[in-house]
Amino acid sequence: MRNFLCVLKIFAIIFAIIGFLSFGLTVFNPVYFYTLLQIDTELVSSFGTFFGGYVGTIFSILSVILLIYTINIQSNEKRKDEIRNNFFRMLDYHNENVKQLKVSHIDTKKDEKSEGRRAFVIFRIQMRKLIELVHEINDENDYNLPNSDIAGMTYMFFYYGLDNGWRDFIDEKIAIYPNHSEFAQKTLDKINRNPSLKLGRTNQTSLSSYFRNMYNAIKLVDESKALSKDEKKDLIKIYRSQLSNPELYILFINLMPQFGKKWKEKGYITKYEFIKNLPKNYCDRCDPKKYFPMTYEYEDLKN
Repeated sequence: MRNFLCVLKIFAIIFAIIGFLSFGLTVFNPVYFYTLLQIDTELVSSFGTFFGGYVGTIFSILSVILLIYTINIQSNEKRKDEIRNNFFRMLDYHNENVKQLKVSHIDTKKDEKSEGRRAFVIFRIQMRKLIELVHEINDENDYNLPNSDIAGMTYMFFYYGLDNGWRDFIDEKIAIYPNHSEFAQKTLDKINRNPSLKLGRTNQTSLSSYFRNMYNAIKLVDESKALSKDEKKDLIKIYRSQLSNPELYILFINLMPQFGKKWKEKGYITKYEFIKNLPKNYCDRCDPKKYFPMTYEYEDLKN
């Protein structure tokens, strides 16, 4: 659409230039530019016929092009408004989704619940403890699994949950990782040794619609042909500003396993600098800059 509007604009400029040049060359042509006060009716008649048929046609074409251009501009603006309205509805849904979150502390000795964005603080505590468990297993058994694989596999434990009745399902979900079955069993064994911490509980009910809505909102904006690159970045920047640091942490870890495949293929994270507000050393042993190169906020603050 934007290319079509550019073509129309170019045609309009070309015909405008041709029209005004033709007007000037015709009106001030020595044949018609009669300086005496007397009117030559025959000359005027031939001039009118020529002017109307030649220059008038050019301006008629110009007016049609301008009309088409105006209609397309209005149509494009209407599409932009529809996309913005849908985007902000999805943003409202995101905030409502967050407000409705209510999770208990992973420590059963603490009889408290965290609501709204505070829930992501609890998610982060659980995720960090799980990652440390998996790192211990990795070191103890010399599996030499890289940090990204550890984060990815651990996120599957965090998201789907890990207990004795859920092992076959989890094994299938983490089958891409070396020694996956051993990792799952050893992690479960460590979790069971400390029953006061609910490290194996599932979080998919809280997070599935959260991340699905986030992805679709970005996709809606990114795939729009009506919005310019700057307009897209401005809208997604608004979404990014809604996210707390614990939310960004969980999002980053979410991108490590296969959940992040579509995000990476589309390049949403780097294109829109979606996690640039992550503080330095906030993601434990994984450095987001290694996986998603961009200028992070802490780097801007140094300058």
